[in-house]
Amino acid sequence: MISIKKLGFIAVVLFMVLSLYPSGALMADSGPVITIKAANQGSNVILEVKGQRLTDLYAYQFNLAYDTKRLKFIEAKSPVSGFTVDPILKDNDLLFAHSKVGNVKGIQGEASLAVLTFERLISHSGPAEFKLHHIKLVDSGLEMAELKNEVRAITAQSITFTDIKGHWAETSILKASELGWVNGYSDQTFRPQKQVTRAEFVTMLVRALELPVSEAPELQFKDSRNIPVWSKGYIQTAVESGLIEGYADGTFRHNRLITRAEMAAVIVRSQGVVPDPAAKPKFSDTEQIPAWAQPYIASAVDRGWIQGIGRNQFAPLKNANRAEAVHLILAIDPSLSGVKEVGD
Repeated sequence: MISIKKLGFIAVVLFMVLSLYPSGALMADSGPVITIKAANQGSNVILEVKGQRLTDLYAYQFNLAYDTKRLKFIEAKSPVSGFTVDPILKDNDLLFAHSKVGNVKGIQGEASLAVLTFERLISHSGPAEFKLHHIKLVDSGLEMAELKNEVRAITAQSITFTDIKGHWAETSILKASELGWVNGYSDQTFRPQKQVTRAEFVTMLVRALELPVSEAPELQFKDSRNIPVWSKGYIQTAVESGLIEGYADGTFRHNRLITRAEMAAVIVRSQGVVPDPAAKPKFSDTEQIPAWAQPYIASAVDRGWIQGIGRNQFAPLKNANRAEAVHLILAIDPSLSGVKEVGD
């Protein structure tokens, strides 16, 4: 077990080595190569720094420039055994350093050197660029080399689904996919017109709101055994948060298609809005809207979160589809500019 004092000493020595030793001693035409790869993972971006053609790599340090308007640094770690110095942040630049510990040989060949996690800031959620520079490598004999070239990476754009081009909700679907709380299908389709179940809508919303999800949910509904494992935690979170309820007979009916009235009510509750119990929306089919849902729909319409389907109708009992569900969830987030409610 290495003491904290010794780890601190190692960190100091590492920075002294990387700062004081002359560069270029390890470099050759067939010398080491450093690469970086950025990948979207939900609302995060994972950046991996890899080394190739490594020869006795014992310690290393690099600076990473990134766009602080688009990304927030979360954490950095190294798969290599040893000690990682706490990253130093200054403006839009991050300093990362890692060293093996003890009288051991350095890394040979190819290895993952660092994995850095960033949170994507929703208001600036386009592609983000990274630049790796001032890369310094040290061997077990404390001989250092500095790579002169810079390494760049750009995060990928959202997936382009094959069946949403020109769809009224295309922008919302791509945004939701980029943020990671909704996925397409293995054939690269999104199926925007596919109807949504109660379990599916609750899962989308809880993911989008980033609510804590129980890893060992214990639902108390009579049909809990029938609820798929993938959705149980999300449903429990939604129920405990007061977003949705079961039915009078004690069931949840996870596979029942959610209606536009139910969807509007869940959204309003998710924002902590308590509607005026006497409020009624002004649609030609208002009398077809269940009495319990009228105040919720009125609140959602007043806030611009949802509209009718045309001809001044709301269609409260119409089952909601994936495009409507995604667009409505995005519409409640004030940080998402330029998203307008459109009917299909």
